[in-house]
Amino acid sequence: MRAVCVADIHGDIETLEKLEKSVSMTDIDQVILLGDFSKGFKDSVENEKDIKKVLEIFEGYNIMAIPGNCDQKDIINHLMRANANLHRTVVKRENVNIVGFGGSNPTPFNTPFEYPEEEILTCLNQLFDKVDKDAKVVLVVHAPPYDTKCDLVPTGAHVGSKSVRKIIEDKKPGLVLCSHIHESGGKEDKIGETRILNIGRMSEGNAYILNLENLEIIRYT
Repeated sequence: MRAVCVADIHGDIETLEKLEKSVSMTDIDQVILLGDFSKGFKDSVENEKDIKKVLEIFEGYNIMAIPGNCDQKDIINHLMRANANLHRTVVKRENVNIVGFGGSNPTPFNTPFEYPEEEILTCLNQLFDKVDKDAKVVLVVHAPPYDTKCDLVPTGAHVGSKSVRKIIEDKKPGLVLCSHIHESGGKEDKIGETRILNIGRMSEGNAYILNLENLEIIRYT
C-alpha cells in the first residue's frame, strides 16, 4: 500500500490536477491530505467548495484528510460524508494505524481552526489509547511539533505545537507528517527515534509517497 501525501493546497487546483494525473500512472491507491484547502480565509460555503474539488480530483482513491488552521471547522461534516475524515480519529490499514489531528495550536492570526494546547494534548492521548498494541503508527497533524527543524519561521522562532511534541515523546510513533509552516516545507527532524517530515506547500512542488508497509517516505515532486 502506498499513499501520496499532500499539504497546504491553498486553492491551487491546477497543480493538484497535474499531480493526480502523474500519480494515476502508478500503483498508488491512498491519499493523505494535511489541510489548508482554500486560498486565504474563505467562509464555510466557499471552503467546502474547494474541498469538494479536491476530493473529486482524487475520486477512486482511499482518502484520509485533516483540516488546516485556515479551514472552517464545519468542513469536518463534509469530510465525514465523503468518508475521508482523519481528524480526531484513527484509521487502521492492515498493520499500520494512522492517527489524525488537524487545525493548529494558537497563532497570532486568529485563524478559524485553532485549539488550545491543552485540548490538543487531551485529544491526542485519547486517540493513542485506540492504537493497536503492535501496530506501526503514523501521526498525521497539520501543526508541526515545537522546537524542531519543521516549525521554524524566518525570524528563527519555533512556532509549532508543544502538545504535538509531548505526544511524540510519550507515545513514540514511527513517523510524523505535518505541514502548516511553509518556510519549513521539506524539512526533516527526529525526536528520539521518531522521524518527522514537514510535507510543505503543494504549489512549491512538495508531495511525498509513503509506503504504508514499512513507513518509508520519499519525495515525489
